[in-house]
Amino acid sequence: MFRLLCAAVFALMMAGCAMQPVDARSLAPNVPQPLDTRRIEIPLYIVLDPVKLPDAMTATGQGVKPIEVSGLHAFVERDLQRALSQVFSSVTVAAPSAPAPAGLFFTGEVLIGSLSTYAGPPAPGSTVAGAYARMQWSLHIRAYGAPADAFVYQGTAQGKVPIGSVRDTSPAFQSLLEDALSRLMAHLDAQKVYERLSRTGR
Repeated sequence: MFRLLCAAVFALMMAGCAMQPVDARSLAPNVPQPLDTRRIEIPLYIVLDPVKLPDAMTATGQGVKPIEVSGLHAFVERDLQRALSQVFSSVTVAAPSAPAPAGLFFTGEVLIGSLSTYAGPPAPGSTVAGAYARMQWSLHIRAYGAPADAFVYQGTAQGKVPIGSVRDTSPAFQSLLEDALSRLMAHLDAQKVYERLSRTGR
C-alpha cells in the first residue's frame, strides 16, 4: 500500500502540469507561544539583508516538480517578528542600510540554507504518505558589537501537510513555516534563552 501511494505521488508530481507557485505573503501561519512568558528587556534588531536572504527561492526534490516560492521576507518581517515579540521587549526588522538603534540591543540574522521537497513516508505529525516541503534555516543573535553569537538556532523544518496536487502547494508551505516556528520556540525554551540573554550588559 505504501509503495502504491508513493508511486501515485511520484506520477502526480511528474505530470505535465507545473506546480502552483507559493507566495509566503499570502500565508497565515499560526505563531506558537513560548512556555516561558517572561520577556527579555533588551530589544532585538533583526537585519534583513536581501543578499544573504533572497525573497524568492525554488524548492526542488526528487519526484516533485520545482515549486517557486516568493515573499520569503514575510517569514521574517511578519511571522518571526510576531513569535520573537513574545520573547523580547521589542523586535524590529530593518534593512542593512538603516541606522542602528541607540543603547544596548541584540542584532539578529536569519538565513535560509535551502528549500526542498521530497516524496516519501509521512512526515512526523502526519499520517499521510506524500510529498512534503522541507527547509533548512538558522537564526543568529548577538549583542551589538560582540565578537561572537550569544544564541544560534540551526534546524530543519518539515511541513506536515502533504502536497496532494499541483494546486495544494500553499497549505503545504504554510505548515512548513508553522513547523519552523514551533521548533524554534521549543528550542528557545529548552535552552533557557531568558536566563542566557538577560545577563547581557550586566
